[in-house]
Amino acid sequence: MIPSASGRPGDPDEKAGRNCSSNEPAGARGRRVFQAVGPVKRFSHTALILAGHGSTQNADSSRFTRETAKRLERKGIFQEVRSGFWKESPSFSEAFHGLEAKEVIVVPWFLTRGYFVEKVLVEQFRTTPIPTRITDPIGTRPEIIQLMKQRAGRLRRAMRMRTIVRLLMGKDSVKWEETSLLLASHGTPLHKGSRVAADGLAKELGKDGYRVSRAMFLEEEPKIADWRKVAAPEGPVMVLPHFLAGGLHGSEDVPRLLGIPSGREGWYEVDGRMVGYGAPIGQPEEMTELILKMVGTAAR
Repeated sequence: MIPSASGRPGDPDEKAGRNCSSNEPAGARGRRVFQAVGPVKRFSHTALILAGHGSTQNADSSRFTRETAKRLERKGIFQEVRSGFWKESPSFSEAFHGLEAKEVIVVPWFLTRGYFVEKVLVEQFRTTPIPTRITDPIGTRPEIIQLMKQRAGRLRRAMRMRTIVRLLMGKDSVKWEETSLLLASHGTPLHKGSRVAADGLAKELGKDGYRVSRAMFLEEEPKIADWRKVAAPEGPVMVLPHFLAGGLHGSEDVPRLLGIPSGREGWYEVDGRMVGYGAPIGQPEEMTELILKMVGTAAR
């Protein structure tokens, strides 16, 4: 197990008793937590750090974070761009080694302002060698709902093609109006933020017209493994993973719990029922511009 920046190994879920607060004062050099960064064209004296979870079990977990950092670096907007991880190298503290910037902006590579962002990251970046600011996590951006809708749209179009083929073959068509949309998220009893964000997103997606639109979770009820009980009794089931691309949960854990053979976007048949699985969000081409908007600049 790779140690954290503080030198203590382990996942935040194992540190439920940790005493940390997002309202605590800054360290010796000072910083502000969860502050929007002002609109500036270039950050010539600023370093950007993408702070992700990482994994000791899945080599792809950090790949998109690293690729996004490289894309941002090539744009030449920041003095330096790096990535740091809780469970991989470089650690959060190692990401500061050798920085020459006058300030650092940390962007949490997470979808919700939950336990990890509000507790663990705040603790990890409480004392830094360079004045540091932490933005909101990337998943709080309004563009996320559009990225989710794009995935739902692709699955709908694929289902329509399947319906046409079935009709041409003389089979019964699939009734789109009977479709259930399920958002597969993490959830944790340690912090309500993850659940609140997932429930809100499912409600917003449901406005596009589904028989059922609900969130389900790995660590809270209703569980992803019970998706048949969460969905409507009949009709296709569309599942959108509320996980960042490349991670173990979205690529392996959720597909396994659904009973589908892979985490690739598309439709699968599970016990005679059609199950559509969307691609997890977080592709570098999506995240690059989103992050630039977060820090108050735009690529020109």
